[in-house]
Amino acid sequence: MGDAPPDGIRYFAEIAASYDRVQPVLSPPYAAALEMIVELTPFDPEDPFEFVDLGCGTAEPTTRVLERFRRATGTCIDSEPEMLRIAKRKLTPYSGSVEVKEADITRCTLPTCDLVFTAKTVHHVHPGNLPSLFARIAGALRPGGCFILFDTMSVGPGWSAAVRQQSTRYRECHIQRAIESGIVTREEIDARREYKRKMRAAGKDVEYEHRAEDLIRAMKGAGFEEAAVVWRLFADTILLAFVPGKY
Repeated sequence: MGDAPPDGIRYFAEIAASYDRVQPVLSPPYAAALEMIVELTPFDPEDPFEFVDLGCGTAEPTTRVLERFRRATGTCIDSEPEMLRIAKRKLTPYSGSVEVKEADITRCTLPTCDLVFTAKTVHHVHPGNLPSLFARIAGALRPGGCFILFDTMSVGPGWSAAVRQQSTRYRECHIQRAIESGIVTREEIDARREYKRKMRAAGKDVEYEHRAEDLIRAMKGAGFEEAAVVWRLFADTILLAFVPGKY
């Protein structure tokens, strides 16, 4: 990749092809959290409902939802063309059930729906843009609609050095097992980390350490009636929220 400073957009274009294979290695709770999104979806398998996958990436969450809920229809939204190219290919079997759109999630109009979910996306959203984003999500949801947010969240000063050390050990052991089993190579992991290091050094790392408490406060200020932490493994956290209406 040379020594040119990387940027965030190019980063996601570069990693798109390997994202579904490498992301569950770099983030051990990732696969379990995607399954939790499916489990937390508040419908029965035969129910028809409409959803939005916000910041869909390669559409792995959508794929899992559609595998379980065959009558669901939805919209996948992301701003990275290379990620969306992979998403469209993966969603070919569901082409009549889902639309894929290229758009900036912080500004685009969201279709009316019953469910919005997002995975590993909100940490790229500036804190100042969260109230308007959550307000647009709340406004798009039908009465009683549900929002499921999965992301890495700061746990604040209550997370001791010992817990942080165990979190790092847990992740590194997981990575080592994946390398030994041939899922990834050490070179791939090192290259991904080096690319992220260059992004930070160039001032182009656009990740924010949102606190769950701040996200919940912003959700309630945006019109959600209920919002709570419902799942957490170290920093990886799922929030569940509902707008007013019948549940």
